Amino acid sequence: MKKTLFLLTVCLFAFIVGSAQEFSFVPDSLRLISKAELMKKPPPSDLSLVYYEDGTKTSLHKVMPLIMQQKLEPKMFVDAQGNYQVLVVVRTHTKSEEPSISYESIPESLKGLGYSFGNSNSDTIIIHTQIGPVMNLLTEKFKSIFTNIGGLDENKYFVINIHQAQTLHPEKIATQEISFNEAKAIDKISTRMLKDLVSYFKSKNKTVFVVGLSFGAFAGIDLLAEYGNIADGYLLMVGRLDMTEDIWQSFSQGISATFEEDASTVKIEKRPAELTAVNLNKIAAGFGHNRYTKLVQDTDLSNLTYYYGKKDQSVGKLTDEEIKFLESKSAKVVGFDGGHNQTLDFLKEGLALLLK
Repeated sequence: MKKTLFLLTVCLFAFIVGSAQEFSFVPDSLRLISKAELMKKPPPSDLSLVYYEDGTKTSLHKVMPLIMQQKLEPKMFVDAQGNYQVLVVVRTHTKSEEPSISYESIPESLKGLGYSFGNSNSDTIIIHTQIGPVMNLLTEKFKSIFTNIGGLDENKYFVINIHQAQTLHPEKIATQEISFNEAKAIDKISTRMLKDLVSYFKSKNKTVFVVGLSFGAFAGIDLLAEYGNIADGYLLMVGRLDMTEDIWQSFSQGISATFEEDASTVKIEKRPAELTAVNLNKIAAGFGHNRYTKLVQDTDLSNLTYYYGKKDQSVGKLTDEEIKFLESKSAKVVGFDGGHNQTLDFLKEGLALLLK
């Protein structure tokens, strides 16, 4: 769990600012605003004048998920008072350029479940379930993090960043508030997708490792809880096994919450104004409400490495009970003197432990 409001706004409305593009169907009285201007206030919850670049009219409901997935680039026009008036969306890439898993003979049902890079002939597969929850799947940024920061040799491994349910099909998340029960169901879909991909590569006699950071760590432990120890190793970083109740209860209502500097004391914040942030908070709680020390008590965890930050204000530090539980299950537990934002400083070390 983490604050998503700023990242969501950036992902939703990030676009390349250049000279104003002329669209004949946009009144000359309107002005194309810059990214800096657009970031000053929340995205629109409703807008009647939404067009594709060729002038075909569409709706905010239809294009919002595609903007979230960065398949469409938004161009926002405002009136003299700065009010949103017209949104024009421009396609950023073709269907053939959409993220996919480039692996020979992989079933179509699995091919679109993620983004891959590296050596597809490798006997070692690394499947990563990403931070968040957010609405878009990381692709080139994911590759850069794992190669440049994590020190991963892409010639030795085949690496996949798997979709989560809300990144694969963000339509409902972007257009209406979901219930907590719906959020829990969405998370279960993400876990099943992860299981399907792990199982496929295991059926090909590959060595399969699962890596999850932050929200991805919750997804990783949920995989163990739902389907048992089906991979060859796990690296989970800055998640929790038994999330503090005040935190997940707040998130289940769409309300943000964090920890004080001691990484234990809860600080309840306010409910975000943005619909997507509310829904993503609920999705975070969809994993966070589980008591994984109970759910995985009969599961082998000897191939699990778990990192936590002793000053983590986003998910909190592991409690003594959580640490003792992991150690009793022969998991390797590593605590570092830092917060959530220092996690990537230990990615290279964690991957080395996983792949040794």
